[in-house]
Amino acid sequence: MSQERKILIVGGGIGGLSLAIGLGRVGIRADLVELQPAWTTAGVGIIQPGNAIRAYQALGVADQCLERGFVYKRQRYFHSDGAVMGERLMPPVDGLELVGHCGIPRPVLQEILVSAATSHGASIRLGVSVASLHDDGAKVDVTFTDSTSGSYDLVVGADGTYSKIRNTVFGDAYKPRFSGQGCWRFTTHKPPEMDYSATFYGPNKAGLIPLTQTLMYMYITTTEPGNPWMPDGRLHELMRERLHGHTGFVAEIRDRIQNPADVVYKPLETILLPPPWYRGRVLLIGDAAHSTTPHHAQGAAMAVEDAVVLSELLAQDGALEPLLDQFMERRWTRCKLVVEASVQVGDWELNPTPTSINDAIALSNHVKTTLAHAF
Repeated sequence: MSQERKILIVGGGIGGLSLAIGLGRVGIRADLVELQPAWTTAGVGIIQPGNAIRAYQALGVADQCLERGFVYKRQRYFHSDGAVMGERLMPPVDGLELVGHCGIPRPVLQEILVSAATSHGASIRLGVSVASLHDDGAKVDVTFTDSTSGSYDLVVGADGTYSKIRNTVFGDAYKPRFSGQGCWRFTTHKPPEMDYSATFYGPNKAGLIPLTQTLMYMYITTTEPGNPWMPDGRLHELMRERLHGHTGFVAEIRDRIQNPADVVYKPLETILLPPPWYRGRVLLIGDAAHSTTPHHAQGAAMAVEDAVVLSELLAQDGALEPLLDQFMERRWTRCKLVVEASVQVGDWELNPTPTSINDAIALSNHVKTTLAHAF
């Protein structure tokens, strides 16, 4: 690259931080602004499937994630009473020696990414966002919410499902759609023998995900007609209510849920922006462009892959638009698969048939196998 591009990243989530790292590794020191005044994240965990680990490997942070998380190679399926339905091994991933998924606490992952972004030269400002953008074709002039300003070759909106950058550039025609489901999460201690993830099929689907040698989280996906407001002070009661019908180990964990502050609830929403995800010199990545439900555990993975591909392309010489077109060619099909396959599993859960469980498992296998190939 004959001249370093000047890049602004809006949003300090997994995708934005990953992009800052990737750009730093190819010699581009990005500016990053994050609206939140301090580094905070919901105190639960996240699943990083094999393709996400491969992307972290490209960013140089995979070893830290594996050391501080928990690698598991098997997924087991159970009936609501704990009777075993089956088991599968995680598929191998092209270019990755390790076979498996890695669960990790979100605060730990954030710490790893912030440290790496900073060490690779990113200039990070918290409590600041974009007030206005003006793209004149040659550059983007940005005014920030703290009244400072700057000019950039590219602005990347990595500011999540309710992206302000998307709304500013693309208008309000594209809005998140509520799926009809919500997801509840609760972190608790993990028994030593649990070296696998578990899915329990019952009135509501529940699951257990290892995070460290001593921690795991339980989740449950539920039907929530009309997207009701869940009072913070009752989250523990509401999650316990939705776990009725499960017995055995799930019921044991249900009884541990005693504090509303320990429960994280999120309505499941999706958005899939039609291509291209850019207008002029403003591009969207991650949830801002393709927010998905967690049914295939691929939301963060897709954002990190976006970051790796974009960093690789921006390291090249040449005009910006052809590089952004290449980005779309490499990202659209994969991200579309994830969003649509996740919506499909959710629809099967909302409208079950005698084959829904087997259909969902088969689709999950297809998604994992497809995403195991290089991006």
